[in-house]
This record gives sequence, structure tokens and C-alpha cells, in this order.
Amino acid sequence: MVAEQVRGLATPPPRTAKTWLQALRPFSFTASIVPVLLGTVLGAFAAGFHPLFGAIALVGAMAIHASANLIADYYDFRAGVDADDTYGSSGVLTGGLLTPQEVFLGGLVAMALAVAAGAYLVTVRGSTIVVLGLIGLIGAYSYTARPLGYKYRALGDFGIFTLFGPLMVLGAYVVQTGRPDWMPLVIAVPVGFLVTAILHANNLRDMPFDRRAGIRTIAMLLGRSGARGMYAGLVLGAYLVVIGLVAARVVSPLALAALLTVPIAARNLKLVFRASEPAELAMADVMTAQLHMMFGVLMTVGVALGHVL
Repeated sequence: MVAEQVRGLATPPPRTAKTWLQALRPFSFTASIVPVLLGTVLGAFAAGFHPLFGAIALVGAMAIHASANLIADYYDFRAGVDADDTYGSSGVLTGGLLTPQEVFLGGLVAMALAVAAGAYLVTVRGSTIVVLGLIGLIGAYSYTARPLGYKYRALGDFGIFTLFGPLMVLGAYVVQTGRPDWMPLVIAVPVGFLVTAILHANNLRDMPFDRRAGIRTIAMLLGRSGARGMYAGLVLGAYLVVIGLVAARVVSPLALAALLTVPIAARNLKLVFRASEPAELAMADVMTAQLHMMFGVLMTVGVALGHVL
């Protein structure tokens, strides 16, 4: 642990755009892009499309996400959760590519960008954006930051589901309509399940490392078999909820286009249930992010076409 921190505090090699891109973990941005797209489509058909507002909402959501990634890297490194032999971080701190101070400052800059985007949206959409934005900012920062650090208290799955599922979809909806509604909260559940599955795949893989670092995740509380079952429940639950939404006539039957991703889900489930070592799950979170993106885009397109056709 000391060795890793010393390496991280030493003078790193020259910073490049590639290094910062690595720090941001762009594969994970599906978690913020998909819910904003879904919420924007729902809001646009409810009250008219405002492309500028939608674009600013997307920038703000991705900035919050970038901030969360960078700040999590900083605190995970400090807590000894991330080391040379772990898989969960971006690797810029454990590899000595950036200093902890630079990563933390980068997180604050991203958060400032999110605040700027939110401030503009408040002027055109009112106080609801203030409430949703504050919840998002506090949730992103407190994921690993003390005193809360809810990731370390087995609350990460719940927090990520809320922030990158119902909350973000509702926020994008309000940006288009100027008013909250229950409908986007319900329609957000499938993408919320899958974004939680991204984190859960990460936690399932990292169980031995998290145990060594002395933190708790739901995967650790459930044990390996239980954690595999939860992953399956999240993935399969996303499909069942979409089917239920169609059956209840909440969304168009065209939203069932999301079922085209079943082969990808089956591939991921096969990997999770067959893997016995962390190295075998090294790409499980990336693969789940791919599923989340494709499922979310197909569902969103289906919802949109249902309003047009």
C-alpha cells in the first residue's frame, strides 16, 4: 500500500489527453448518456423538443459522471482499495500517470462544469432542477468521499441505481417539460437495473480486493453465489420490466426492441456464472456497460417510434 501511494505521489510522466481520457473511463459514460437520452425523448413527446436544453443537460450529466469517476479514483487510491493488482480503477494513480492532487482537482473542475450547466437550466426550468441537481452532486461526491462514502458501506448499488436511473431520466424529462412526473421514474427502472449491474459486475470481480481493503459491498454481503444471482436478477429484471411496461401500455410495443440484446445478456451471464477468478471477470463491467448502452438505445428508439408511428 505504501509503495503504491509513494508511486502515486512521485512526479508523473508528462500529462497527455490520452492520460486524462483514461482517467475519465469513457466506457462508463453510457451510464449517463442513456438515461438523459431516454428522459429527453419522453419529455420531448410530452411537451415539445428543446435541443439546446437537452444538449446542456447531457453535458451536465456527463460532467457529474466524470467528476464521480475522478473523485472515486482519488478516494479509492487513498483508502488502499485500488492497487497494482486490482482492476476497478482507471489505473492513472496506481500507474503513476497522474498525482492524486491532479485527479481530485480534475474532479472538482468537472463538478464546476456540471454546476454551470445546471445553473443555466435553473434559469429556464426553475427550482425542480435545483433539487435534482443538488441530489446528483451530493450523490456523486459522497459515493467515496468522507464522511459518507456510501460505496464503502454496501450502499453503492442503491445509490447508483437512483442517480443514474430514475433521477437522471426525470431530470432530463424536466429539462424538456419544466415539470416532474411519475411516468419517467417508472420507465427508467430497466436502465437503472442495468447501470447497477455495471457496478455489481465490478464489485463481484473485486470481492477479494475489497475484503483486503476492509470495505463492504452488497456483493461481499451476499457472497459469490448470491452476488451472481443478484447480477442475473438485475439483467433479467430489466427485460421483465420492459415487457411489463408494454403490457401495461405505459410504453409502445416497439420498446421491445430492447429484447434484441438478449444474446449479449446471455454472453455476460455465462461469463459471470463460469468465472472463478477475478482475472476472468476483468472485462465484466465493460461488457455490462455495452449491454446497457445497446439496451438503452434500442428501448429509447422504440419509445420514440411508438410516438411517431
